[in-house]
Amino acid sequence: MKYRLICTAVAFALLSGMNYLLAEATRPAGLKSIGGQWFVNEGPPPVYYYQDGEQFVDLFSYHIKDSNKDGIPNLAVSHDERCLIIESQGYPNHPTAVFPNSDNPNSILVQKFEFRLPLVPQKSDTITSVPMGPIGMALNGVVFFNPFERGGKNAVEGYAEEWLDSCCGHPQQHGVYHYHKYPSCVKSPFKDDGKQHSPIIGFAWDGYPVYGPYESSGVKAMDLSGENALDVCNGHTDKLRGYHYHVTPGRFPYILGGYAGVVEISNNHGLNRAGEGPITDSTEPGERLDPVITELRPGTVAAGKKHTIRIELDPKAARRHPLPKGAPTWVQIGPFESLKTARQGNIVTVEIDVPVDSPEGVLLDCHMEFGSKTPVVFKKNNALRVSE
Repeated sequence: MKYRLICTAVAFALLSGMNYLLAEATRPAGLKSIGGQWFVNEGPPPVYYYQDGEQFVDLFSYHIKDSNKDGIPNLAVSHDERCLIIESQGYPNHPTAVFPNSDNPNSILVQKFEFRLPLVPQKSDTITSVPMGPIGMALNGVVFFNPFERGGKNAVEGYAEEWLDSCCGHPQQHGVYHYHKYPSCVKSPFKDDGKQHSPIIGFAWDGYPVYGPYESSGVKAMDLSGENALDVCNGHTDKLRGYHYHVTPGRFPYILGGYAGVVEISNNHGLNRAGEGPITDSTEPGERLDPVITELRPGTVAAGKKHTIRIELDPKAARRHPLPKGAPTWVQIGPFESLKTARQGNIVTVEIDVPVDSPEGVLLDCHMEFGSKTPVVFKKNNALRVSE
């Protein structure tokens, strides 16, 4: 995986209170400012860079390549005087579960999205609620959704929990694959090892970036307090980056609680009737998904090595779908696909290769499939952690 990364010294201007803006920085030759923190190397082909703190980062080149083999790039990026324009197929460029399956009747379909990100985000006097449908976009062009299922209940946990694969996504009825929570399989330009501020993983429709979970070494943004704490939108301001959002693994609203900035309504017409104010948690107590996968051992693995994982199953917990006999046809833990899979009784043994640039410190989900056509699927959230 190759990214263009150019470092620079950055000066900053303190405006008032906790509001900061990046001042003009000395940028490398060949980059042209197009507004805000966005720059372009006009090429050909043009390559777009974002000024992320002290670095100019090419966020999209890795994700442009054709992942679904239809001859069309995943992404095409351009701009006008007001917005960065992203044409996206909305197709994941990481492994996913087989869809349809026993818990989701929908297939993943190629989309024809055009999204517009304001080049110069503007804070709003009021918070705009995040609507149903796309609320933002990951760097790979797959969309973020709010935490709710169609009935308005929490789709991430509780009695209304929906079946998300180990990359935290699934398709809805129109074939749109989407994330309801932190998508640990989305590659970003830097290793997110929990030793510094997380990298950007996407953008909200108000143009502000969405970062991974970490604020600094060993400190998740969701654990901050005082004036640095995340607001109800899951955002805050710092000297290097200005205002930005963080994902909050395991804590509502997971990605966005609302928009702090002025939204680009063309990205989702539901924004016309979204209303004001942050969303509120609607988790219903209880458990909907069958807790067949009970434990993974070891529960923590080191990056840069291969590991053998024992997965314990409880057949009695299979209320909706009986646990099939034999070994699973597919096991995935976060972004890691099983290289070898075997089963003896109620123990499944898998071998995974954990790359050195794997996300560290965040709990990853595990999903398991039996059968190749409309497989029977099981899932365990927060099953494995990667460490040094």
